Amino acid sequence: MAKKKEGALSVYRILDLTDSRGAYCTKLFADLGADVIKIERPEGDPGRTFPPFVDDIPHLEKSLYFLHRNAGKRGITLNLETSDGRDIFTKLVKTADVLVENSPPDYMASLGLDYPALKEINPRLIVASITEFGHSGPYKNRKGSNLVDFAMSGVMITSGYPGKEPCLCPGTPAYDAASLHANIAILSALWMRGTKGKGQYIDVSVHETSRLGLYPWIVPNYSYALNPGGPPPTTETRMGASIYPVYPCKDGLIRVIALTPRQWDALVRVLGSPEVLQIPDWRNFMYRIGNADDLYALVLEFTQKYTMIELFEAGKREGVPIAPILNIEDFYNSPHTKARGYFVEIDHSVAGKADYPGPPYKWSKTPAEIQRPAPCLGEHNEEIYCRELGFSKEDLVALRGASVL
Repeated sequence: MAKKKEGALSVYRILDLTDSRGAYCTKLFADLGADVIKIERPEGDPGRTFPPFVDDIPHLEKSLYFLHRNAGKRGITLNLETSDGRDIFTKLVKTADVLVENSPPDYMASLGLDYPALKEINPRLIVASITEFGHSGPYKNRKGSNLVDFAMSGVMITSGYPGKEPCLCPGTPAYDAASLHANIAILSALWMRGTKGKGQYIDVSVHETSRLGLYPWIVPNYSYALNPGGPPPTTETRMGASIYPVYPCKDGLIRVIALTPRQWDALVRVLGSPEVLQIPDWRNFMYRIGNADDLYALVLEFTQKYTMIELFEAGKREGVPIAPILNIEDFYNSPHTKARGYFVEIDHSVAGKADYPGPPYKWSKTPAEIQRPAPCLGEHNEEIYCRELGFSKEDLVALRGASVL
């Protein structure tokens, strides 16, 4: 790889003890230049076994899920359930700014590596723990998963077609939402440390953050309902075509958000101002909801006359949100993603060359970018243990023999 470039967070070192629950959190730090050291058990992160794989061949170095969420990190192996492993880990903690981990509640404490113990070693350390339901409360010891957290957050009731079973969004939306919230909380803690000089502990619940990250606008609804005399919370359900309808057009599908009278008027202009859509009652949002099926059939007659891009550009011009619904190939080839240089080529020593999604933002003075491929299992053991911690190569051989590395 080319010499590491300066990023917005290049001065920080992050220890990454996460798997699928927190891998995206630490990837965001790596994109911003932080030195992220991924610490895996000797057999590897379970995420390495998640499909799909390059060439559809299961392999520890070819999981697309793992390759994406761990790009930009260095990687070492370490068995924390051995005394030597814990001793080595405390050496790493001394020079770290942040530790992100997602072990079950009380697991780190059972190893003598919980926050009270670690802050004695490094008072400036910020520790973020990502668990299914947090480290306290009645659900603390319940088992969870991306599916369970997505459903229990309340988001799933709004997913899918009315009258049919709810559906899970592709990927791991609950875990990625938790990762993003943890990342923001850590950035805030780093900022505070600059004024207070001390680290802190951050407790992140996937159950809570998946609600806040994926469907946040219902939260104020509940909050207002708790006030004396406040309105009752709105019943959550799948609204289908009545709120954010999806319409077929000449070459695919588009989604329309026409809620206000101004947006509705703009949509009518986009569709050529047909007389049937200029009836005054249609400007009333509640009237449109009450007659959603009839309205859908009327609008469909006109959307099918245009392409996705024609409707998108007309919506932008007239002032109504219209988005083309792109498949993966369409998104990859989109003029927008091409113009932004969103996909970047990364060459992995085992998985080979491929285009990866880049950071979702562009900064001029401290660019966010992928600076290295995801690490192979134990790829940086010698670099970190020998060059930085002072171990010899013979030490590493002995530690591997003792199942420490």
